[in-house]
Amino acid sequence: MAPSNQLLDILGISGSTSSSSTMLQDSTNDSIEVVRRGLSIESFKRVASYYQLSDAQMSKVVGTSVRTIVRLQKEDKPLNATWSDRLYRLARVAAQAQDVFESADTATSWLKRPNRGLNGHAPVDLLDTDAGTEQVVELLDRIEYGVYS
Repeated sequence: MAPSNQLLDILGISGSTSSSSTMLQDSTNDSIEVVRRGLSIESFKRVASYYQLSDAQMSKVVGTSVRTIVRLQKEDKPLNATWSDRLYRLARVAAQAQDVFESADTATSWLKRPNRGLNGHAPVDLLDTDAGTEQVVELLDRIEYGVYS
């Protein structure tokens, strides 16, 4: 299953004519290669803007420091594969939340609010691990299908 246009838009690469945009639209295997090579700092900024999160909050979820992000931006270097994977995961969950709630604003608000279904944690606070992301995705699936959450 190829990445959705919404996901590509959140990452800031859907409207691009670059080869990485074309590759992402071709297939999931190609998107894996793009993530392995590293997403741009511009993608990091776009996701932060989408979530309305500070660089400090984003850095925590991605697993690096603000200083590193600033340095990469100055040097115009991409994120490494691990940070890119976490950023892609964040954008993927954002796209799913937007699809479930049918509104970017509602999805962003939901992602930032503590939730009983997540033991009082805000969904975005759990996206720094794969296990936490899995819980958020499961909760979004339950909401989408009308299961009490």
